[in-house]
Amino acid sequence: MSDTRPNIFSRLAKAGVPDISTLPDEALLSRRQLAGLTGYTEQALRKWTKQGRGPKTVYLEGRPRTTVKAYREWVAGAQQVSA
Repeated sequence: MSDTRPNIFSRLAKAGVPDISTLPDEALLSRRQLAGLTGYTEQALRKWTKQGRGPKTVYLEGRPRTTVKAYREWVAGAQQVSA
């Protein structure tokens, strides 16, 4: 079986999705970047924001952003629920 990780990382980089392991907690992610990281659509993330679900969202000049810290906390919480 071949290792597909380089292909995945290459695809994410081309889509503008950063390697969040290298980003500080305060770094801001766009909804498009979140969609690339999670595999969920931007529409689903938008809906969850309106419902108070998903990662915490802040608005910078009217544009939704999520801190890397909020993303990490959301992922950790989701993993605990399903465990």
